[in-house]
Amino acid sequence: MAYRALYRVFRPQTFHDVVGQEHITRTLQNALKEQRFSHAYLFSGPRGTGKTSAAKILAKAVNCQNGPAPEPCNECPACRGITEGSVVDVIEIDAASNRGVEEIRDVRDKVKYAPTEVRFKVYIIDEVHMLTTEAFNALLKTLEEPPGHVLFILATTEPHKLPATIISRCQRFDFRSISAKAMMDRLRFIAAEENVSISDQALALMARVSEGGMRDVLSLFDQVLSYSGTTVEVEDVVLVTGVVSQTILGEVAELVSRNDAAKLMELLHQVIAEGKNPEQFLHDLLLYFRDLLLFKTAPTLDELQHRVTGDERFQTLSSTFSPVFLYSIIEKLNKVSQDMKWASHPKIVLEMGLIRLVSEESPVSQDDQSGNVAVVQELLQRIQRLEQKLSQVGTVQANQTEAQPEARKEAPKRMAMPSTVKISEHRIKEAASQSNPESLQKIMQAWSDILNKIKKKKIQVHAWLLDGVPVAVGAGGLVVSFKSAIHRETTEKPQHRQIIEEVLQSVWGQPLDLLTLMENQWQEIQAYVSPEPVQQQAQPKQVESDPFLEEAIKLVGEDLIHIKD
Repeated sequence: MAYRALYRVFRPQTFHDVVGQEHITRTLQNALKEQRFSHAYLFSGPRGTGKTSAAKILAKAVNCQNGPAPEPCNECPACRGITEGSVVDVIEIDAASNRGVEEIRDVRDKVKYAPTEVRFKVYIIDEVHMLTTEAFNALLKTLEEPPGHVLFILATTEPHKLPATIISRCQRFDFRSISAKAMMDRLRFIAAEENVSISDQALALMARVSEGGMRDVLSLFDQVLSYSGTTVEVEDVVLVTGVVSQTILGEVAELVSRNDAAKLMELLHQVIAEGKNPEQFLHDLLLYFRDLLLFKTAPTLDELQHRVTGDERFQTLSSTFSPVFLYSIIEKLNKVSQDMKWASHPKIVLEMGLIRLVSEESPVSQDDQSGNVAVVQELLQRIQRLEQKLSQVGTVQANQTEAQPEARKEAPKRMAMPSTVKISEHRIKEAASQSNPESLQKIMQAWSDILNKIKKKKIQVHAWLLDGVPVAVGAGGLVVSFKSAIHRETTEKPQHRQIIEEVLQSVWGQPLDLLTLMENQWQEIQAYVSPEPVQQQAQPKQVESDPFLEEAIKLVGEDLIHIKD
């Protein structure tokens, strides 16, 4: 006899053999025991979780010569014929290749004929979501009120694509992804039946790679057996699947904990040189740190028990990292995974992401939290001292204001400024406090060159900036004082600011933020930053503005005016 794949040899033949779906098998068995089974069922769930197998077992149970019974006997002609696929009254339809209305009309026409070999005629429609809208409409009436000798079982991996009118006519059963523990138990049983010796680490790795699909893990087991023979180790699974071994992932996590970027890059290049896919490596690494976080926060999870067994490095690393740092690692690796999907050089993106892990952060264990608390307390004390100093400065300024009636008279004029004239007071004070005469003198000497370059880019911006005078430069910002509010507001437009700041960077050699304000506002801030009188800085040579140009811009707008020298 020709060789048969493991997933065919060990396909469940009774409800008891179905792994990980007890909530479904128990319901169906009780319905069969009480003779209350429905005329239509919908089995939905991930691939390889037992939908089609359960449908065939149900077909055997309702047609068994000893039934309908909670379990088929698998001995009578009906059970054996359905298992072998020779009973014509049990029809399997692949909706992916028979999705048209004509195929469903043919089913509808043949439903009325009584079965010839067994008690019930059973239609198993796999991948039913692939049917067209017309085919669903043709199936509706028959599905709702079929003859008493017909049973429909619909199977799909995407139930959300089914019309609500179809779902409402069926009893719906949602199949779950099979847990790693259930998979490993089933694989141990199959290995014993096949006289194969397999390690727990190899079982755990195959269960993780299959991602909850029993058919997937059996296909993988079949492939591994072809490679390794009757003795299977975790290295065999790694070579067959192309995943990264737990040893390498543990080394990566250990290098991250030590902030060793050089050795981390060497290990990454070694892994890629061995033919590993960078995206697969990142996927495995992300799952490894996710398991570390789960073990750190919920060590009793059944899903993690196979991970802990025989992996001492994993347990050691779980105590090295803090949950907060693991959150950060997982978020950053997830961001790298998204970036790699659209990058032309995924390997470079992966390298940058790993270097960022060891350069920006450091793992913080539970033992280090006391040190962090001390640092936070020290920072809070410094903030309190600064607040006290600021309150003292405010009190002094209030006293000076009361002693100067003339300044109190001028205050209403400043408050009468238009609401649109707003300034970045914090940034301007910062720039003014760090300004020095040498820097200001340098910017004044270059001011004519700056204006000429702005004029070449856009002459309207040059016209508005003529009214401004540099008064301070520092902390990455240039403070410019204006006499006219209109000139200042127009200069502050985003498109104008961009042109000016680009020219400032090209002349100054480093980025400078444009900070604008009115003359009276500058006098107030200057008095706040430097309470003592300061000598008036040398002003740059003013270029007289053209009154006709300004009046024309006011009338028709700057976008409609084109000026030529």
